[in-house]
Amino acid sequence: MTTRSRDVVAYMLQRLGCTHPFRLSRLLALAEMEALERLGRRLTDLRYVPGPGTFYIEGFKESLDEECFHKREGDPQRGVRGCLEYTCEPPSISEEERSIIDSVIERYSKLSDEELNRMVVEDPRFRKLTGG
Repeated sequence: MTTRSRDVVAYMLQRLGCTHPFRLSRLLALAEMEALERLGRRLTDLRYVPGPGTFYIEGFKESLDEECFHKREGDPQRGVRGCLEYTCEPPSISEEERSIIDSVIERYSKLSDEELNRMVVEDPRFRKLTGG
């Protein structure tokens, strides 16, 4: 993950608090599509790989194994999912990027995982994001 991509992900986690990587990836994809529309470019250089009704981000989970990203284990028996948090200095991203991310978080963070995933894969901009 490049520094720019890392900073975007870090900013999202800083705003969201401890978040499961699945939710983070869906909100990130929505922010990427919004940036494509508003700025004419993506926020990161991450590679989105589509699948039937879903997608994954190549190398995403592995790239979050650095010192500023901390995983909290969940407790499946109590229905508590694990999550990821960012614990270092605030990342440096532009005001435009912040505005897009904040808007996406405000609009979509209350959706369920299923609704979030559907919101991404059914969005007409998703094809651009995945290079399709």
